[in-house]
Amino acid sequence: MPRPATLVMAAALIGVILLAILYPQPMLAPGPVMPAHAAIAGDCFACHTPFQGAAAPRCITCHVPARIGLFTTTGKRLAGGKAAFHQQLANPDCMACHSDHAGPALTGHSPTSFHHDLLRPAVRGQCAACHVPPATTLHRQFGTANCGSCHNSTSWKPARFAHDRLFRLDGEHAVACATCHTGGNLKQYSCYGCHAHQPAQVLAEHREEGVRGNIDKCARCHRSAEGEGEDEDDG
Repeated sequence: MPRPATLVMAAALIGVILLAILYPQPMLAPGPVMPAHAAIAGDCFACHTPFQGAAAPRCITCHVPARIGLFTTTGKRLAGGKAAFHQQLANPDCMACHSDHAGPALTGHSPTSFHHDLLRPAVRGQCAACHVPPATTLHRQFGTANCGSCHNSTSWKPARFAHDRLFRLDGEHAVACATCHTGGNLKQYSCYGCHAHQPAQVLAEHREEGVRGNIDKCARCHRSAEGEGEDEDDG
């Protein structure tokens, strides 16, 4: 004859099973579903396969990868919507990044944050496919072909332009861009924006040193405030 303790444990187990079947949401769900899925909050099997958990094939019955970021699940086009990068994922895996439940930390669920390494290598450098460049004079002049000269895919800010390869901004040359790039044109520069560099004065000093020719392209010879570059004899 079964012991009383065994009967109690068996009854408790049966009770838990019955509660999980009758009330799966409060018994099994790690938290409430996101508001967009409120309509299917009570239909666990819309996303879950019995005894296997949530499965990506269930997700794509509503969220077709080719339409994510372009259309809603009801077919409405997203005007200026989210970036459509799901089509370019190297290994599409809904569960790796998304969780439908806002569960507590004790569940151990830690979705992966988006990073550019998830994309196919061929498209990682095509920033403009997802990002709209800021409408600034600087970005208009650089265009969208070489975002990596200032930005990296780990963090958009801080941005850094490798100015040292053209001219080192050391000493008294650590000035605002407009001092040398007048009129907002970053493709051209002039050293005459500084009071110490006036055309007649600079020309006279170069002639004293025997430097002839055009002296307007200063960075051909001068790479910083401390040193000079090559081709000093042709100005």
